[in-house]
Amino acid sequence: MEWVHVPLADLDEDGRGVIDPDGHEIAIFLVDGKPHAFANSCPHEGNPLVEGELLGTTLTCAYHNWKFDLETGACLFGEEAARVYPAELSGDEIRIRLA
Repeated sequence: MEWVHVPLADLDEDGRGVIDPDGHEIAIFLVDGKPHAFANSCPHEGNPLVEGELLGTTLTCAYHNWKFDLETGACLFGEEAARVYPAELSGDEIRIRLA
């Protein structure tokens, strides 16, 4: 099991960022002090989830309005769940576990 460390300073003013540790982009969201990490590719057509809208615990893809639960990646509107990565806050960085 490998961990990737992302400094909080690397996130934008909205608490978002994208990393590419293994050739696959991971979107990072810091919401109310809690980190979330998603494959940055909507399962519908591959559009970048980092551009999506956050409302409470729901992430909505900016392109076709598929909706995902921030905690689990479960699809709330659409047909397929998004891939999530375990993420935790550790001091001034976010740790993301790659599987």
